[in-house]
Amino acid sequence: MIAYALAAIGLATLGGAALLAFTQAASGVQPWSAGLADNVILARVAPFALASGIAFGMVRAGRPVALALLGVGLLLGIPTGTYEYLGGLLDHKPPFPLHVVYRVHYIAAVLILFAVTALAVNVWRDADRSFLVPRGQLRRYLRGLAGELPPFLVRPLAGPLGIDMKAPAPPRGRYTFYEILVSYPWWAIGLGLITVTGLVKALRYLYPIPGPVLFMASTLHVAAMVILALKVLDQLRLTLELDRKVAVGVLAALWALASLVIAYWMVTSAFMAQTAIKEGILAQLALVLGGLGTLMLALLVLRQFVVMFKSRTAG
Repeated sequence: MIAYALAAIGLATLGGAALLAFTQAASGVQPWSAGLADNVILARVAPFALASGIAFGMVRAGRPVALALLGVGLLLGIPTGTYEYLGGLLDHKPPFPLHVVYRVHYIAAVLILFAVTALAVNVWRDADRSFLVPRGQLRRYLRGLAGELPPFLVRPLAGPLGIDMKAPAPPRGRYTFYEILVSYPWWAIGLGLITVTGLVKALRYLYPIPGPVLFMASTLHVAAMVILALKVLDQLRLTLELDRKVAVGVLAALWALASLVIAYWMVTSAFMAQTAIKEGILAQLALVLGGLGTLMLALLVLRQFVVMFKSRTAG
């Protein structure tokens, strides 16, 4: 009961901090641009997201919620972060204010900060340590991993890693050897790196950050984003192997979420893109109708995915 009370207090505090930071930024006292105001809001809210995540992680049943929020954060954060990076390299500007992309990215950052700390505390409080390699069992677990990977990947690594391929593969436990040795460390490195570097980047407008440190943080932040993008694809591959119906549902949901962004882009481009304005009302009408149709179908797909997920959870 105390854990639920702490979680409720943490969430209320996070909401209050976000509201206060937004109110201060929108007051007009500081002559900030929209992008700078969003960055300051993120820097002020980030500590509360971490603290409330710790409190929420004390709740035993909070892990599914934290995992769901982490998924939403990654779905919002990876595409927007990729667009920020590639858009700068390619000198490509969206048909809407660029700070909108950053704003969505910052919302994703808050979700990830909350979810990562909640998951870390929840796992730490759980007595289950079967996802770790027991002391002295690394070679044995490597042999188990070799049995789960394609032979063409195992052959060049068996010798350098000291894997005895003649020995029988050990039986797997609750988790696969791939999850223990590859998947979970991959997640931990990517999420830990993007959390630390993201905090450094977010706090640069509130505290003096040395230039070399900020440069290194920005570089590692992009690297962490690439690591997580690859891991999401790897996780989809694992899901496809375990349950094709769930995999198809996840892919459909991802496609629907991407379609929501495209729908927004189409509708806003009808009124803001110079090309659409020059081509006239027919082009603008086509963009609006196409965007609204995409929006409707994407929402229907997401609704069906939620229904499927609830039915499988109940079953």
